[in-house]
Amino acid sequence: MKWLPTLVFGVWMVFSNATAESAMQEAKHVVVDIVAINGQEFTVKDENGKEAIIHVGTETEKFGQLQPGDRVDAWIFPNGQAKTIMILRSASVMKEDREQEKQQEKQQETQQRAEAQPEAGQPAEAAPR
Repeated sequence: MKWLPTLVFGVWMVFSNATAESAMQEAKHVVVDIVAINGQEFTVKDENGKEAIIHVGTETEKFGQLQPGDRVDAWIFPNGQAKTIMILRSASVMKEDREQEKQQEKQQETQQRAEAQPEAGQPAEAAPR
C-alpha cells in the first residue's frame, strides 16, 4: 500500500505533462494590430476588424517594446494567454509610411493638374471640323 501514493503521483505527473504539452500545441498564430494596452491586457484587432483581448504576462515571450498601433505576430492559447508576441511593424514606422503615402498622393495630384492645364502662351487645340 505504500506504493499507491507514488503510483497516483506518477500517473498525475504523466497526465499533467501531457496536458501542458497539448496546450503548447494549441497556440494559434495570428497577425494583429495592438489597439490598446491596459496593464497585461492587450486589445488587438485582426485584418477583418474583429477585436479581442489577450493576456500578455511575464510568462509571455516578448520581442520589442510593444505599444498601441504596432502590428504584431502572436501565438495565442485558446484561453487568451499570449505565448509569444513579436513586433512585425512598429506604430511609428507605420505612421511615417502613411505620411509618405499622403505626400506621394499630393505630388501625383499636383502633377495631374499641371498636365491637364494647357501651357500659357499656347493656344488650345481646335476641334476638327
